Amino acid sequence: MQPKRWLFENLPSDEQISSLSKEINVSNVPATLLLQRGVSDFESAKAFFRPSLSHLHSPFLMKGMDTAIDRLKEAIQNQEKILVYGDYDVDGITSVAIIYGFLKKIYGDVTDEKNVQFYIPNRNTEGYGITKEGLAFAKNEGIKLIICLDCGVKANEEIQQAKEWGIDFIVCDHHLPDEELPVSFAMLNPKQKGCNYPFKDLSACAIGYKFLQGFCIRTGTSERNLHYYLDLIALSIAADLVPMVGENRILSYFGLEKINIDPLPGVKALLNLIHGYGKKIGVREIVFSVAPRLNAAGRIDNAYNSLNLLLASSEQEANELARTLNQKNDERRNIEQIMMLEIDEILKKSNSKRKTNVLFNKKWHKGLVGIAAAKCVEKTYLPTVILTHSESENGDLAVGSARSISDFDIYKAVESCSDLLIQFGGHKFASGMSMPIENVEKFQERFENVVTKNLEKEQLIPPVRVDMEIDFSAINQKMFAIIKQMSPFGPQNMRPVFVARNVQLFSPKIIKETHLKVQVRQGTSLFSAISFGKASFFNQINTKSRYDIAFLISENHFRDKSYLQLEIRDILRVD
Repeated sequence: MQPKRWLFENLPSDEQISSLSKEINVSNVPATLLLQRGVSDFESAKAFFRPSLSHLHSPFLMKGMDTAIDRLKEAIQNQEKILVYGDYDVDGITSVAIIYGFLKKIYGDVTDEKNVQFYIPNRNTEGYGITKEGLAFAKNEGIKLIICLDCGVKANEEIQQAKEWGIDFIVCDHHLPDEELPVSFAMLNPKQKGCNYPFKDLSACAIGYKFLQGFCIRTGTSERNLHYYLDLIALSIAADLVPMVGENRILSYFGLEKINIDPLPGVKALLNLIHGYGKKIGVREIVFSVAPRLNAAGRIDNAYNSLNLLLASSEQEANELARTLNQKNDERRNIEQIMMLEIDEILKKSNSKRKTNVLFNKKWHKGLVGIAAAKCVEKTYLPTVILTHSESENGDLAVGSARSISDFDIYKAVESCSDLLIQFGGHKFASGMSMPIENVEKFQERFENVVTKNLEKEQLIPPVRVDMEIDFSAINQKMFAIIKQMSPFGPQNMRPVFVARNVQLFSPKIIKETHLKVQVRQGTSLFSAISFGKASFFNQINTKSRYDIAFLISENHFRDKSYLQLEIRDILRVD
C-alpha cells in the first residue's frame, strides 16, 4: 500500500471534554468529537442533534433579496416570459428544477404554458455558463427575465448583452465573484462583497431555495409548497461537496428525511433502479450512486433527461425517464473505461520524476475529462490535467479539467499559466480551461515547473485525517448510536476516523478481488474489519506482528442481525 500521512485533529482540553460529557450525558469519545465540530454546551448540542428549519437564517439578510423578489413578483403580475437557466451538473439541474417546479406549481393557473421555460446549456457543444446559444434562445422566445443558477457570477459580457436586449438577470450563484460584478438586476450570492448573510457556503440550489423562501414570506404563500422540493436540495449539497455544516446540514437533514419517506416521483424511480426503494439513503448513496446518474446525461448528451426526471409528476413518466438515465450512465461507464485504459498506458510510459500529469488525446470525450482527471489523481496522487480536442470559431482548442491532491491549490497553478489559456476557472481543488491546441506542450512544461516549485515533498503523501486515538474497549453500540446521530456527514463534518494502536490482524480474506476482510484484536476486544481496495496488503499480514490502524466504525447487517464493523483506512506495521 502507498504510505500515508496521519494528520490528527486538535484535541479539546480535558476540562472541556469532562464538562460537555457531564452536561449532555455522553462518554468522553463522543464529547471529544462534538467539541471538534464546534458543539460546546447543551444548547449547541440540542441544535446539532435536533436541527429545525426554523434555525435557518432569514432570507432577507442576503444582499439583493428584496430586489430579486420584487422583480419576480413584477414578472408574474405582468405575465412576462421567464427563463430558468442553470448549469448541467447536479447542483445546476436541481436548482432549475426547484425554481421552475415551484413557479409552475404555484402560478401555473395564471401563467401561460410558455411563460415559464427552462434552459440548460449543452456541455459538449456550448460549454459552461451563460452561452451565446442560451442568450439567443432567450431573445428569440421573448424572455424578459432570466433566473440563472449555479453560474452567472462572472458572466459580465453576456449579462451586459442581455441588458441591451431588454432582458433582466437574477443571478443565484455560489461561486467566488470577481472584483467587478455583472450588471444583473439582482445578485444573490453570500460571497459577494457587502453581503452580511451569516452562512457563506450554500449550494446554488440552496440559494434558489432561500430566494423562494423569501418570495413565500413576502407573498404570503405557504412554505409547505417549497418543502415539497427539499429532496432536491439534499441531492445538490451532497453532489457538490459543499461543507456539511450550518444551513447545509439542516437542509440536508430534512432533504434526506424526505427522500426516505416521501421522495419526488423522479427521485423514487431512480432509487428503485439503483437500490430498490426502501433501503435507507444517505449522503454516501447520493454521492456514489444517484449523482453519477444525474450527471451522466449532461456528460454524454444533454442534461434535459435528468431535469425532466426531477420534474416528472407521474410514476409512469418517472420510471421511463429513470430507465433512460440509467442507460446513459451505462454508456458513460463504457466510454470512461476505454479512456482510463488509454490513460493507464500513457502513465506507464511517463517520466516517473514528474510531479504532474498533463495528458492530451483529441479523441477523449469532452464530458468525461473531469472524471478521468479525478481517477488519475486516485491512481498517481499527482495534480492532473486531462485535455481533449474541441472546435470553435477561433480554431482548434484543447479543453479540459484539472484535479488536485489534498492541500495543493491547483487553481493558482493554472492561473500561473493564464497567458497560454483562452479561458479558465474553478477553485482550489478543481479547475477547467481551454487553450489553443498548439499551446498544449508549452502548458505541460509550464504547469510542471509551477507545481514542482510550489509543491512540498510531504504533500505528495496522501493524508488520512484522524479525529482521535481510542482503544477498542471504548467501542460499543451506545457510542456508535451517538456517532450515527452526527450525520449527515460531509466536508467539515466527516465520519469520525479513529486510530487504534498495537492491534493484531488475523484470518485475512480477499473479497471480490479488490477488498481485504480481516479480524482485528486489541487486548480482549475483537472486531471484524474490511478495507476497501486494499487486497494488495493480504500477503503482508503477519498474525504475530502488531499494527496501528486508522479506521471508521460502521454497522453491518446480515440475516436480520446487525453488528459493529471497522472500515480500515490505513494499516501501519509497528514491530
